[in-house]
Amino acid sequence: MKILIALTRPLMAEKIGEIIPKSVDAEFAFNENELSRAFSRVGQQLDYLVVHEELFEEKYPWIWLSHVKSAVSESTKVMVILSTQTDSIYREIIKRISLDFQVSLIQGALSANEIAEELNGRIFNKTRTTETIETGRLSAVMSASPKDGATTVAISTAICMAQRLPDKKVLLVDLNLKSPEIRDHLNITTDKGYPLIQADCDSGTLEQMALIKACDQIKGIENLYILTGIQRREWAEKITVGEIDHLLSVSRKTFDFTIADVHTYPDQAATLKCIKDADERIVVVQSVITSYQSSWNDWFNSVWQHYGLTEKDFNLVLNRDQNNPLDGLQIEKGIGTKIISRIRNVEKGAGLKAINFGQPLYLNESPESIEFRTNILSLAGWLANRAKVELTAVNKDNKSALRGKQNNGIRRFLRL
Repeated sequence: MKILIALTRPLMAEKIGEIIPKSVDAEFAFNENELSRAFSRVGQQLDYLVVHEELFEEKYPWIWLSHVKSAVSESTKVMVILSTQTDSIYREIIKRISLDFQVSLIQGALSANEIAEELNGRIFNKTRTTETIETGRLSAVMSASPKDGATTVAISTAICMAQRLPDKKVLLVDLNLKSPEIRDHLNITTDKGYPLIQADCDSGTLEQMALIKACDQIKGIENLYILTGIQRREWAEKITVGEIDHLLSVSRKTFDFTIADVHTYPDQAATLKCIKDADERIVVVQSVITSYQSSWNDWFNSVWQHYGLTEKDFNLVLNRDQNNPLDGLQIEKGIGTKIISRIRNVEKGAGLKAINFGQPLYLNESPESIEFRTNILSLAGWLANRAKVELTAVNKDNKSALRGKQNNGIRRFLRL
């Protein structure tokens, strides 16, 4: 194995050198001139190239990334350690170009030891994830038609499950590649997310620790991990089924529960693979005919039934419920499967405020959100039942909801 590592920090080079086996042919470069000379000698022979963005602080990212990629062979796996000093615009450009060039990104805000650990996992321990059994469950959440509220339901359910299953690790992943909204809903501004691991997913070399480090977290919920999506929406159709399959496989090995927010339209690999392989397929609908009839039936008849799925393979969540039981009967008849949870509409513009201020609606403890929170708890309880685990009560949780049950009045109508 031949590796070239280019960076400006001697301490980081020392820490990286400590994890490189003696059998590996490794070379270091500490400035652009040394890197250029190394490229001329061994550029086409490299198995791995690791470069730190700081090495090219005088050049535009599209110039140095193109140079780096063209200096090595197509089979060389290129990794870029991001700088913490980069302008936010340039940082976004780097992320976008890295998708085109299949370049792996490493979070910049890491210590020398953490960088070394990251490279040790990505380069030298590739068999580690394959030795772990896939035990985690995957729940895919999608809207029957755009803007039915699947993202809010996915976020709220993930938070609820993490709070009530403190000994379990929960991943919320934004695979709604054409309309990624989790980052905005939660006001996440870090450099983490799917772009950091996209190249690893594509090459089938994603490590469990790399996945964890690409995730953001919400303060106070240590067992909830959030993998935000790509910001380059035109890339959605370029993501392959194999790439998503590898991501989900590593996720099942790493997390007890994975909740994936996917796009309404099954015209991309992320939606197709998630729905096809999910343990639970949750369709969020509204009591609007364009949601539960025309939009859903068009896609089910043209796509999902050809994947061997029936209406009964999907479970409905009625969002923005107005407490009219007859709405549920009509929706169940239109789609052909049962409603497992009805999510109460929240008044006083609380939902819009939650999005605008990046404060999850589920964490809103105001009186107008009480019923919404109980409904989400019921959905989380249903998922827990499917996994044969029990939610832990917090404060004054509704006991029926903890067991995944709606109140008796609603359930009576659902059984008609």
